[in-house]
Amino acid sequence: MLEETQEVANEVGKQHIIDDILEFLPSEVEISLDLPSKGRFYKSCPGGTVRVRPMQFSDEKALLNAKKSNVDPINLLLEKCVEGMNTSELLQQDKLFLIMKIRELSYGEEYKTIVTCDKCNFDNHSTFNLSKLPIKEIPDEITNPMELDLPVLKKKVIVKLPTLRDEHFLADVDEIDNNLWRFILEIAGNKDKAIISEVCKKLPLKDIHALVNCMNPDFGVQTLIKYECQECKSFNVITLPITPDFFSTN
Repeated sequence: MLEETQEVANEVGKQHIIDDILEFLPSEVEISLDLPSKGRFYKSCPGGTVRVRPMQFSDEKALLNAKKSNVDPINLLLEKCVEGMNTSELLQQDKLFLIMKIRELSYGEEYKTIVTCDKCNFDNHSTFNLSKLPIKEIPDEITNPMELDLPVLKKKVIVKLPTLRDEHFLADVDEIDNNLWRFILEIAGNKDKAIISEVCKKLPLKDIHALVNCMNPDFGVQTLIKYECQECKSFNVITLPITPDFFSTN
């Protein structure tokens, strides 16, 4: 009995030492966030509120392994750190919002990076505060799908908004050109995908731009930032650069 009591005392003593050493260990705070889209178009999250946690070391390792295996590391991170919805449903605006919040929770609100001045090509070592980026909620008039009148063809089209699962169709200019038809549900009352595909191949440039703009409505994190060049003192307006080291200490 005396030995058991001593063993318990030893364990309590060890735990006290461990707790004392780890007294300043940051807690893994999970927070609730309201998405800019308000979840208006999500089956898995109709209320638009999700839970987000900071990155863990295991997530950092998963990111490195994802890069080696051609898995999209950012989408993998969203899957791991976001709860309360199927992340493949995410609109691009909500995705960017969550990326910013995960980075902020994991490494703090300051993001240090290098931006090159448009005027003198000087590389500025700049610090941006992620928590101060404005958030624009989705306007009431935005729907999914969206209705659009093509400015040149003068025909009505119905277009769906791209989600995370559609990203590979929009990876670059060639992919957009080859896959634009996938996002058009109807054109001039016609729903035949074969016809829509053929029409897309002959669309005027102005109509293509109108479609792409329609697929990317203006809401979510506003990432346009203004900074003063440290060398020539001119002001530049750029989109916040998200470099490969965005999800690392800097």
